[in-house]
Amino acid sequence: MDTAKPAIAAESGAQDRSAGQAARIPAFSWGYFANSTTILGVVLAIIGGLPLFYFFGVWPAVLWTIPAVALLLVLVVFGMRVSLGDNSAVVPATVLQASLVALWMASAVALWATGNPTAWVLAVTICASWSIHIIFATRGDLKVTLGILSICTIPLLGFLVDSTWSEYPAWIAIPMTVSSICMVLSIASSAQWSNRNFVELQKAMSEASATKTRLEFAIQSAGDGYFEFNLDTRHYSPDPSLEKLLNFDAGQKGLDVLRSRTHPDDVDELFANMIAAREGRLDSWNQDVRTKVASGEFRWMHLRARVLDDKKQKTRVLLGTLVDLTDRKRLEEELRAAKESAEASSRAKSQFLANMSHEIRTPLNGVLGMAQALETDELAPSHKEKVAIILDSGKSLMALLNDVLDLTKIEAGKLEISAVPGDFLHTMKRTRQLFQAQAEDKGIDLFVRYDSNFPQRLSYDPVRVRQCVSNLLSNAIKFTTKGRVEVGISAKALGGEAHQVCVEISDTGIGMNEETVGRLFTVFTQADGATTRKFGGSGLGLAISRQLARMMGGDIIVESTQGKGSVFRFTFRAQQAAAAAEPAPSRSTPAEAPRSRSLRGTRVLLTDDNAINRQVIKLFLAPQGCDITEATNGKEALDRLSSGEFDLVLLDVHMPVMDGKEAIVRIRHIAKFADLPVIALTADAMTGDRERYIALGMTDYVSKPVDQRELIAKMHTVLKLAAPAGVAPAVRDAKTGT
Repeated sequence: MDTAKPAIAAESGAQDRSAGQAARIPAFSWGYFANSTTILGVVLAIIGGLPLFYFFGVWPAVLWTIPAVALLLVLVVFGMRVSLGDNSAVVPATVLQASLVALWMASAVALWATGNPTAWVLAVTICASWSIHIIFATRGDLKVTLGILSICTIPLLGFLVDSTWSEYPAWIAIPMTVSSICMVLSIASSAQWSNRNFVELQKAMSEASATKTRLEFAIQSAGDGYFEFNLDTRHYSPDPSLEKLLNFDAGQKGLDVLRSRTHPDDVDELFANMIAAREGRLDSWNQDVRTKVASGEFRWMHLRARVLDDKKQKTRVLLGTLVDLTDRKRLEEELRAAKESAEASSRAKSQFLANMSHEIRTPLNGVLGMAQALETDELAPSHKEKVAIILDSGKSLMALLNDVLDLTKIEAGKLEISAVPGDFLHTMKRTRQLFQAQAEDKGIDLFVRYDSNFPQRLSYDPVRVRQCVSNLLSNAIKFTTKGRVEVGISAKALGGEAHQVCVEISDTGIGMNEETVGRLFTVFTQADGATTRKFGGSGLGLAISRQLARMMGGDIIVESTQGKGSVFRFTFRAQQAAAAAEPAPSRSTPAEAPRSRSLRGTRVLLTDDNAINRQVIKLFLAPQGCDITEATNGKEALDRLSSGEFDLVLLDVHMPVMDGKEAIVRIRHIAKFADLPVIALTADAMTGDRERYIALGMTDYVSKPVDQRELIAKMHTVLKLAAPAGVAPAVRDAKTGT
C-alpha cells in the first residue's frame, strides 16, 4: 500500500501563490482543498482503516479513520497558510503533522501486533512510506524534520528487531539488528542530505529569482522592453512592457506579426540580420529600426540583439532589447536643421561681407587712387594737407573694413594661424619703427626692452602677432598724452621646444576703471562715449586681438588704474626654431639676377570694366612710362592678346561678358601665354581669395584699393626687374599697411 502525504497536499496547492500576500491570507477557504493531492490523501486515509476493520472490527476502524481524515484536512488548511506566508501557522502545522504521523504509526503497531505476516508487510510499508515522504516532502527546520522522522523510524526499527530475534538464532539476529540500526541511521542521513540540498536549492532559486528581477529591472530601466526570438521555432516573445508598448496580446508571435510592425524601409535589413544569426554567421548586432507602436505611429527604436546558445536545451535564442530613440532622433533632426540654418546664415553673412567688401573697395579704389596720384603732383601745402587727410581717412576706413572681415573669419572658424620660423625680436623692432614717428609727434618716449636670453629664432605667425602688438601699441600711444610707452618682451620655456612669449605694453595714459576694463574686449565697445568722440576707433581691435591671442595659445589681459595708465600683457605660444642655415657654396651657375631696368616701355594690358579703376591705374603707371592698352572684359582682353604683344596683364576678376576667372583659364590654355605675367586686381579680400586666384593661374594678386607702391613693386617682381629705389618689393601687410 502507498499512503498519501498531507504535506505534499499543503505545499503543492500553494506553488502558484505569492508569499507577499500574507496580510490578506484567509484563515479558512474551501479553495485550500481544491487539489488532487488532498483528495488522494483522504481516499488513502479511508482505505488505511480497512485493515483495522478486518483485524479489529468496525469501531476501532472508525475511531482511527475519522481522526486521520480530520487531522489531514486541518493540516492542509494550516499548511496552505504557511505556504502563503502566514508564519503564525507554522507551529500548529508542525504539531498537526507530528500528530498525523503518530496516528498512522499507531495503526502500524496495531497491525504488527496481530502477528499476521500480511499485517506485518502493511505495518512496515506504512513506516517506510512515511519515512520517504518526510525525507523528500517535509521542508523546514532540520531538527523538526528529524523529530517527526523518528516517530516513523522507531516503530520500524522495533519491527525489524522483533522479526529478526523471533525468527533467527542469535548469531544471525545480532548482525541483522546492527543492520537494522544502520538502516535507520541511513534514513536520518538521507533526511539531512535532502534537507541540505533543499536549502541550497532554495538559496539558488532565490538568487536566480533576484538576479532575474534585477536583470529585468535593468533592461526595462535602460530601454522600453526586450524580446526573445527562438531561432529554431521562429517564434517571437516580447516581455509585458514591450507587449504594452506595441499593443500585443500576451503569448508568442509569428514572424508575420513582427514584419507588420516594422517600417517597410527597415524590414529587409532587420530580417537579413535575423537570417544571418539563424545561420550562425552573426552573433550580435545593433540597429536603429522604426517600429509601429500602439498609437499607430512609427517610432525609432535602437535594437541590441545577441544570440544565446543553450546547448543543454539544444535551442538557440535571439535576445533583443529596444530603446525608444524617437525623441533623440527628433532632437538630432532639430539640431541638424539648426546647424544647417546657422551654416546657411554664416554663408549668407560671409557672402554679404564679401559683397560689401567688394562694393566698398571698388569706389574706395577710385578715391584713394586719385588721392595717391594727386600726392605725387606739385601741390600747394594746403592742398597737400587735404590730400593727406583723404588718404588717412581712406586708410582708416580700410582698417575698419579689414577688422570686420577678420572678426567674421574668426567667428566662422575660417581664420588660420600660420606659424613660420623667424626672428621675433627683429619683427618687434620693425613694428616699433612704425610707431616711433607717431610717439615722437606726441612727445612720448617709446622704449623696447627684452631679456638677454630670449630665443633667437621662434616659429610663430608674424602677421597675426604683429597685428596684435600693433593694435596694443597704437592704443597705448593714442591714449597717452605725456610720459612714456614701454614694450617688454620675455619668453618662458614650457618644456621641450615650446615657449610662452609675453609682450607687455605699459603706458602712462588715461587709464581705466574696473567697469571699463570689464567690457573692454567686447566687440564694438569702447571705454565710453567721450572716449570715442575724443580718440575715435570702432571698438573692434582689442576684441579681435584677444581672440587671435587665444587662437595662438595665449591671451591678452589688462591691469589699469584710472588717471595713471594701463599695462596690457599679450601672450602666445611659439616653438623653438632652428637657426637659419648658412647658404652652402654652390658650383652651379648662379641664378639670373633681376634685370636692372625700369618699367618704361613695358606693354601692359589693363583689363577692368570700371572706367575709374582704369583711370587710377593709368595715373599710377604714367610716371613709369608704361605703354598701356585697355580692355573692359575678359573677351576683349583675349582679343587684344591675340592681335598684339604684351609684357604684362593687369586683370580684374569681376567683369561682365567674361570675368577674370574664365579669362585666366583661357589665357593659360594658349601655349604662348603659358608664362605671361598676369596680376589679379580685385576687391575680393576674404580669406583664401589670393590662394584661389593663384591656383587659377594668376601670377600674383593685388587687392583694391590698390596701393601705388605695392602695384609697382609687384610689377617689378613678376617681370623679374630690380625694385626701384624707395619701393620695397615685399607684399605689404593687409592689417597694418606695412
